[in-house]
Amino acid sequence: MPYMRAATDAPFGAMPYNEVLRVSPYLKDASAVAIYPGDFVIQEADGGIGVSTAGSTQIVGVAAEYSAASTAKQDFMVYDHPEQLFTIQDDGDTTQMAQTEIGLNANLITTTGNTTTLRSNHEIDSSSAATTATLALKVHALHPIEGGTFATTTAQQKRWVVSINTHFLSAWQQTGV
Repeated sequence: MPYMRAATDAPFGAMPYNEVLRVSPYLKDASAVAIYPGDFVIQEADGGIGVSTAGSTQIVGVAAEYSAASTAKQDFMVYDHPEQLFTIQDDGDTTQMAQTEIGLNANLITTTGNTTTLRSNHEIDSSSAATTATLALKVHALHPIEGGTFATTTAQQKRWVVSINTHFLSAWQQTGV
């Protein structure tokens, strides 16, 4: 996996960290845009799965497969366990992520996937780390591939271990009895 090398700027979206806790089938209707493996996905108003946008607060999980735009699929696979950990790269554009970001929440950059590699281009927005409860991701740790070396300036993208902070299936997101 060439995108899993330290000190490279190669976005790949999110991929499960350690063991996969669950992958489940969802409906992807024909109105949905292309979804790339590693894209964060939401449940749309019509019940189908769609690509998350920055600021989404009801993320279902991460796409486990590719599906072209305007293509319906009854069993589109999604890593959807609320406690699943993921590996993802930060964008490192204006602010580097440091050790102090561990335990904070962060937002996503949700650009369209790579049409050549058919991989996601989703990344952590490195300048968004904060205690804000509605940010999409919870930062758990620097990925071991980084050898414990944090960025010291911008443009030093790193891999991180995160979970979905605003998970659609999380018990704290549910209302009622």
